[in-house]
Amino acid sequence: MSSDPESKQGVPICTEPESKQGVPICTEPESKQGVARMHHIQAESYLVYSIVSSGEIECSNTLEDELDQALPSQAFVYRPVRQRVYTLLLDDISASLAVKEWFVYPGNPLRHPDLVRPLPMIIPGGTPSLKSLWLNQEPAVQARRLDALLACFNLSSSRDELLAVESPLRALCCLLIYLFVQVDTLCLEDLHAFVAQALCLQGKSTAQLVDLQLEYISPRAVQLGSLLVRGLTTLALVNSACGFPWKTSEFMPWNVFDGKLFHLKYLQSEKGYSVEALLEQNRSWLTRFHNLKAVVCKACMKENRRIVGRGHWSSHHTGRWGRQGSSSHRTSSACGHSGQGQPWRDQGPGKKEHDKFSILCFFFFFFFM
Repeated sequence: MSSDPESKQGVPICTEPESKQGVPICTEPESKQGVARMHHIQAESYLVYSIVSSGEIECSNTLEDELDQALPSQAFVYRPVRQRVYTLLLDDISASLAVKEWFVYPGNPLRHPDLVRPLPMIIPGGTPSLKSLWLNQEPAVQARRLDALLACFNLSSSRDELLAVESPLRALCCLLIYLFVQVDTLCLEDLHAFVAQALCLQGKSTAQLVDLQLEYISPRAVQLGSLLVRGLTTLALVNSACGFPWKTSEFMPWNVFDGKLFHLKYLQSEKGYSVEALLEQNRSWLTRFHNLKAVVCKACMKENRRIVGRGHWSSHHTGRWGRQGSSSHRTSSACGHSGQGQPWRDQGPGKKEHDKFSILCFFFFFFFM
């Protein structure tokens, strides 16, 4: 651990010694870095290893409407979750350091990282060690892993309700509860669209999804879908950090979310379609719809968040989150992070075209995968 020599704030930053090739050195075969590399890179969750080994995390693409001040940037929405993950991963030294976050959001040219401190978290029974979460094979530890995951989302009080939801929809419910508590500009119509698309997705083939026709494109629907997809990525990070209490398949997008189908359900819900119409007159899904909706609404009420229809909003309602609200500290220099393999951090003439390409790739995945 060392201080960034060019940071005016003097906030300690998590770092590790590096080899000549720039790869962090693991001096012990069972060190935290060694275990993280073995377990998490193999599980395609490289973010955990990046945090543990170099104290950095990055996200260089997003789909957001910079003019829509009612919906916050996803970088800020999920930051409290990441901060609790930092506490879990950096354990006894977490209070004295900050993690470098390279997250894109409106107004951030990514010249400098945000320095983000870990956030204290409360896990029933105390915080388990990483050695226990990652290596202990005793059956009782699996419950502790789930406790840690829910604590990262601050959803420990909703444990029983989430466990009652069948797989893979419980992961979706976890994200929806978190989102609706964090962002109070989300309304009942949004919840209906999210739940309806998850149920309808299970009955549609790839060909049917491709053939869906949209009357028009809503920027808000695109941003909401992007916000949920980023939540699935965040859930993968948390699940990995906690020792995989849930199967990775539970939050793979093709099992719980399709951007085009969500867009259709969003437009229908916005027009006031009935629940039956949203579910395409499939009565077998009706009970599941109301059960899932009840789980989300009940959990939100525990946090004094009542989900209401758009008609209940006042005209000046702008939401709980501001675009600039965050618990970060900005560094005062680029810190030499425009290295190989991370061209989006460069500020040269090719950066704009690279950013466009990243957004197009994300857009393709979002609507056609």
